[in-house]
Amino acid sequence: MKILFSLILIICGITLFAFKSFEFTLLLNGFSWTMSKLLPYLTLAIGGILLAYSFSKGFKIKSRIARLLIGLILFAAPFAVGFAMHPIFEGDFSSEGTEIKESTVKADEKYDLLIVTIPDCPFCMESITRLKLIKKRNPNIQMLFSVCTRDEQKISLYRELIAGDFDIELAKDIEASVKLAEGHFPTFVQLKKGLPVYKWSNDQFGAGALDKMEAEVK
Repeated sequence: MKILFSLILIICGITLFAFKSFEFTLLLNGFSWTMSKLLPYLTLAIGGILLAYSFSKGFKIKSRIARLLIGLILFAAPFAVGFAMHPIFEGDFSSEGTEIKESTVKADEKYDLLIVTIPDCPFCMESITRLKLIKKRNPNIQMLFSVCTRDEQKISLYRELIAGDFDIELAKDIEASVKLAEGHFPTFVQLKKGLPVYKWSNDQFGAGALDKMEAEVK
C-alpha cells in the first residue's frame, strides 16, 4: 500500500503541475472540450480518494483522530489545490448563447465561424490561441476573424499572430458588426450559408459551446 500511496502522490503532483498540458494533450487526441476540461479535476478527485485509502491501509497510526484527520486532508487536498491553481469560472462549461433572428452582417458562404473583434483588444488576442486549436482539431472548419476598424495597420498584430491559420479582414460593415456583438468582444458567431444564426460572447464560449459548434461543422 505504501508503494500505491507513493505512486498516486506522484500522479497527483504531475497532474497539478502539468494541468494545462494534460488538458491540451486530451484535446489533441480527440477528447471533447468538456471531457478534456473535466478529466484533470476528476484525476485529482480520484487521486484524493486513493491517497486516503492507501494511507489508511499502509500506515499505522495509533491515534484514531490523527489518522482520520490526515485521511481527510489527503482526500481533499489534491482537488482543492488543483481548484485553487486552476479555478473553474462560470463560463468554462457554458454552452448557452443567443439565437440570431435578424442581422445585416454577411460573410462568404464558405465560412462556419465569424469572430467579431476590435483593435487592441486583449481578450480578442487571447482568443487566437483557442481558435488555432479549434482549427487544428477541425482542419475543414472555415473561420473569419473580422476586426471592426477601417485602419489596416491596426490589424497587423492580429495578422502576425494568426499567421495564416485562418482568415482575417477589416469588417465590411462596422456598425452592423458592433450591433451584432452588442459591445462584447470577441463575439463568436456561427454561420450558415454566410448568415449569422447563433452567437456566443467571450465568457459564454466555453467547453459546451465549443462541443456544440464543432458537432455542427463536422
